[in-house]
Amino acid sequence: MTNVEYRHPTIEDIEAITDVFNRNSREIPLHQDDTVEEIMEFTFKEDDYDSKGFLVAIVDGEIVGYGGSHIRKHRIEMGKDDAWITIAIVPEKRNIGIEQHFMELGLEYLRSRKIGTAKCWAYGMEGWIHDICLEYGFKDVRHSYTMVWKHDKAPEAIPAPEGITLEHVKFKEASDETIELFTDVFNSSFVDHYDFSKVLLKDIIKWRGLDKENTRLIFAKKGQEIVGVLMCEESLVYNKENNEKIGWANVLGVNPPHRKSGIGRTLLSTGMRWIYDQGMDTIYLGMDAENAKALDLYFSLGYKIHKESVSYKLDL
Repeated sequence: MTNVEYRHPTIEDIEAITDVFNRNSREIPLHQDDTVEEIMEFTFKEDDYDSKGFLVAIVDGEIVGYGGSHIRKHRIEMGKDDAWITIAIVPEKRNIGIEQHFMELGLEYLRSRKIGTAKCWAYGMEGWIHDICLEYGFKDVRHSYTMVWKHDKAPEAIPAPEGITLEHVKFKEASDETIELFTDVFNSSFVDHYDFSKVLLKDIIKWRGLDKENTRLIFAKKGQEIVGVLMCEESLVYNKENNEKIGWANVLGVNPPHRKSGIGRTLLSTGMRWIYDQGMDTIYLGMDAENAKALDLYFSLGYKIHKESVSYKLDL
């Protein structure tokens, strides 16, 4: 029987925690390793991060797992009575009880803070994360798709609707004021989407500072009003490490009053053509599987379903 020790993480563990996250996720298609700086920004540097909500698992002096729950205060303030369970374990140390220990700590932590719902996301449709969620009574509540476009010719060019102009901005060079405009339109565009709560400006600014890709923002404007946004990227790091030519359409949003006018189709096709013009032959995007209108749009532009994943929840 393997002897496992547990304790709460400290900032001195950040390199080991980063290593655990990366080793845990490399079996996932399209995974790209995180840097120590990235993991630091979303753990110890987060204003509402509480190390008491997490444990590290240690075997023979080596940290081999990290798990627990992080309560995002802004979601609670916006009426979302929930938090996500995170469990990362190096493959060779799974199935020896570490998953259960992390899950129990995470759930106990949430209950002690009167959180009503625990949530957990699992890539694909089967595997050890699914197993541990089902073991603890989580319910399958929502699915998402990773969509893929792969062709040997350029995406269709779709002109902007009358009165709409498009403005391109390189993400890394965007001013704080431009990022604020993007964030405002992002939030107003997604306000009626499943389980949405506002994205914080500081998080988008943080994302800009960490960006390692060739990322572009495209704004759809009607006069001086921004009515839609797209964020897309050429995946420089992944492509270099895997000898691939892929890009992502990461964010597509149109303000509700301006939907059904072709703005979303124009934004996406413009972003796809920009990605293609960088020499990419494959484009991915993620979406809520129950968003039928978005699915119709993506199918019409040549996307296919690449992978389906699951979100689980447990009422506490």
